[in-house]
Amino acid sequence: MKKLIQLSINYKFTIFTLGIILFLSLRASQDFSPPWFLDFPHSDKVVHFCMYGFLTLIFLIERTAFFRIKTATKQLKWYYTIWIVLTGAIIEIVQPIIAGREKDIIDFAANTSGVIVAYFAFFLLKKYYNFNKIFSS
Repeated sequence: MKKLIQLSINYKFTIFTLGIILFLSLRASQDFSPPWFLDFPHSDKVVHFCMYGFLTLIFLIERTAFFRIKTATKQLKWYYTIWIVLTGAIIEIVQPIIAGREKDIIDFAANTSGVIVAYFAFFLLKKYYNFNKIFSS
């Protein structure tokens, strides 16, 4: 139980972001009306890309900062982001059951693209910015 609480504290922004994504993904589509700047065809794909990209960035930043404080030898591997891709797949599968929305392989592709782009963007950011400064004081 103590370990679960510690993980919740270490990954608080990741959990919060994932909660928002789950909330938005598992609501009926008629509950949404896009804002004016997203009023173009297939704008939902842009939203999927951005949501999963942001989730990936937050996760990687928190994971890097936590393990750098704990031990200096941990390296970030690509397979830590697999759970985000799997989460997107599971959400697409259960959407018809829970929210009455259709499964869409293009949504899943947008989710996965966001994860991949964010993964590589993280390493570019990491090269120029030290995330440990945020978490160590």
